[in-house]
Amino acid sequence: MRFLKTTADTIKKYTVNPLVIRMGKKIEQKRFPGIPIIIGACPRSGTTLLLSILAASDRIFAVPNQTYAFSRWTKEMDSQSGEIKYTALRIDRLYREFFYNKIPPKAVRWLEKTPKHVKSYKKILKYLNNRVYIINIIRDGRDVVTSKHPRIRSDSYYLEAERWVEDVNLGLDLEGHPQVLNIRYEDLIDNFEPTMQKIYHFIDEPVPDSLLSWNEKTTIKRSKHWDKPVQGLYSDSIKRWQKPEHKEKIDRFMQNKEAVELLKKLNYL
Repeated sequence: MRFLKTTADTIKKYTVNPLVIRMGKKIEQKRFPGIPIIIGACPRSGTTLLLSILAASDRIFAVPNQTYAFSRWTKEMDSQSGEIKYTALRIDRLYREFFYNKIPPKAVRWLEKTPKHVKSYKKILKYLNNRVYIINIIRDGRDVVTSKHPRIRSDSYYLEAERWVEDVNLGLDLEGHPQVLNIRYEDLIDNFEPTMQKIYHFIDEPVPDSLLSWNEKTTIKRSKHWDKPVQGLYSDSIKRWQKPEHKEKIDRFMQNKEAVELLKKLNYL
């Protein structure tokens, strides 16, 4: 069985995938003249929410599934310039979404979110020659580690403090880069309009007239990362960590010196 799977993967790698990439690039060139947008973060930080909000714009094709298109790479040195060049090995997973989903007729750019892409921001910028806007979401680590995924380990916590520290620092490493914007989940909820105006300005898009009714206009109304269909904004999950049932988890979090220092640096403490 393993032999058959390996053989099928090899055939796919050298036949199907190159065809998907070639056709996907043609669709991209024809349909998406605008600069693409990528959302990343530590998991459970609100990436699906922001994807859904931006999907309310008819100028943006929001890829509904996490593609992991920029999670595996090869690199080689250019013999003339001496620069390192990266190739995204799973880029076909992005292009497949162009085939599988209906693209809004007025869409001029694509938007993709995979939290894990936070680990590849620098490679993505090189690979796309800085022709990309990256929105990185930061959220209070105590709320992040007390979040439970509705379909993955729904009866237990999803991640630990170490993952939050690592991923948040990767985003902060690019603070000030002209193609990268760090935003806070809490600002998205509590200061929605100013935060979204900032985001739309960053990605060089007009603010839609339907901004306040985004949940009615969005093309992303359901997600396996939510336990309910899309609703309006709610602040119930902010400071969730203060609930008594999370005390043991938070006690462990606060024993992590790096996590505490990062909370202080981000003014969460």
